[in-house]
Amino acid sequence: MSTLIALLTGGGLVAAGAVINGVVTGLLNSRAAREARKQDRLDKAYIELGEYLSRFGDWARSVQPFWGLPSPPDPLPAEDRWHIEALVTIYGSPEVRALLDAWQEHARKIEAADDLIRSVERSPNPSADVDKQAQQGKLALLDYKAALQEAGKAIRAQMWKELGRSRSRYDHRQLPG
Repeated sequence: MSTLIALLTGGGLVAAGAVINGVVTGLLNSRAAREARKQDRLDKAYIELGEYLSRFGDWARSVQPFWGLPSPPDPLPAEDRWHIEALVTIYGSPEVRALLDAWQEHARKIEAADDLIRSVERSPNPSADVDKQAQQGKLALLDYKAALQEAGKAIRAQMWKELGRSRSRYDHRQLPG
């Protein structure tokens, strides 16, 4: 009888161990799957953000050029921009979101200066004050564009850091604007 109890108890322990092992393995696998989905979403969000930064950077370089007239790229549709901003808001880190906020401030300054300059250029008789503001805007554009480019580099460097990419070939100061 004691042999039978020992076999049943031993078998029960083996069965309980198998069940516990299965539960723990399942939990680890589901955690790994969640982490992989999170990483995939972050990759997608940051790829789209990188494309957006590049497109806007191309547009910014075409605004009020110092020399020549580069043709501006087609603007990014608002729906695409909203989609990218939503992805970054949901999946991006607080650091990238803060860097993007700073980048967007530079972008708004470029857009505002360009709007003012274009309105003065279209006006047949702008006031002296508005004309002076437009001239100041033209001078400030170089600084705004440089600040936008640096902010874009900072965002890319942070994305590379978060995605765990090896930057042995790249230094954040050499990343494209």
